[in-house]
Amino acid sequence: MPPAEVVVYDFDGTLVEGDIGAAFIHHLLQGWRRALVLPFAPLGFALMRFEATRRAGVSIFLFFGALGRRIDALEAMAERFAETRSMRPRERELAWLRADVKAGHRVVVATGAFEPLARVALRRLGVYPGVTLVASRLRPRWGGAGVARHCTGEAKLRALAEEGFPPPYVRAVSDAAIDLPLLRAADEAVLVNASARCRLIVRQALGTRLVDADLPVLPLL
Repeated sequence: MPPAEVVVYDFDGTLVEGDIGAAFIHHLLQGWRRALVLPFAPLGFALMRFEATRRAGVSIFLFFGALGRRIDALEAMAERFAETRSMRPRERELAWLRADVKAGHRVVVATGAFEPLARVALRRLGVYPGVTLVASRLRPRWGGAGVARHCTGEAKLRALAEEGFPPPYVRAVSDAAIDLPLLRAADEAVLVNASARCRLIVRQALGTRLVDADLPVLPLL
């Protein structure tokens, strides 16, 4: 299908509540691994505050969580974690996604979550393999693992293009200001489940192009 027929959804905070990627890294950081990462945690959190250094910040926590574990073992752990983790689906957004699939759009879920996590979660939600998944990937690194592709911000657009989905898009749906590059690349930018600060940032960038799905509808006088 041509790029104009592509609709892109974020995952965490958009199709489900919470952040499954962060929860999985927290799950990995148990026992001695947690003790090892503690001195580096302030640096990791500081790096994660900015898009340009977010990948490096995530990599710090991931490295210690993955220390001594092979990539295939991490993938198996991720799948088990996603199978058993309690999820709170956002039914409105999932209904939109299913309607887009039914309408014949090429629906892509683009997420910063590790690919096995997102794939299993989407399958549990009943929408995979009906949608295409573009997600973050890991690579072996110094006895642990690093981020080979962190599918957030500008990198999310690059990952989409690598997978054959360059912009523009018919619609993009997200809950986060970090997805502003994705929202800019869509004819219709839809913001859901967003904080007041996120609303302000995205509205200043997009103006009237933004569809804020959670603003109250004023009654007609």
